[in-house]
Amino acid sequence: MKTRLARTIGHEAAASLYRKLGEKNFRVLQSLKNPKFETCVVFDPPEAELQIRTWLKGNNCVYLAQRGVDLGERLANAFQSAFEGGAGKAMAIGSDTLDFKSQFIEQTSELLDSKEVVIGPAKDGGYYLVGLSRPEFFIFKDIPWSTPGVLPVTLKRVEECRLTWGLLPELEDLDEPKDLNLSLQLE
Repeated sequence: MKTRLARTIGHEAAASLYRKLGEKNFRVLQSLKNPKFETCVVFDPPEAELQIRTWLKGNNCVYLAQRGVDLGERLANAFQSAFEGGAGKAMAIGSDTLDFKSQFIEQTSELLDSKEVVIGPAKDGGYYLVGLSRPEFFIFKDIPWSTPGVLPVTLKRVEECRLTWGLLPELEDLDEPKDLNLSLQLE
């Protein structure tokens, strides 16, 4: 849970908002009719697997405990698992994104047919989605996570490595009290 929001509205209220948003975004993923898409719920802590499976129960869904000391390592490990499992392309989606729609998954999938990296930028300088058409895990190394520099540093690394890339529309995520008005659509 994001601590900035919890400090303002309390841990229980923040947890409830994140739970609703996570459920909403999971339903978006599960609404996809394309049988080629498999949903992988990557969670923490590892001992919460049964709770997560019960909470986010879905079709064509696998569950994987997060591995890594920071977000970059966790993303790299999740992508590595996807590619080792036979995925031709893979995407990671944040659970706290407002206005997330299935069209972004379909658009990312199409873009990954011709691009190596696709990013859905968040208004706070990070991103709500990252897609890869091949293992390029180095793009997650030494990123200033939880800062406005996430997207620019990531794009700089992508360009330095001469990878082809595309961007999705910019969306808002739920991080701070100012975002609460945007979250009313979850009610």
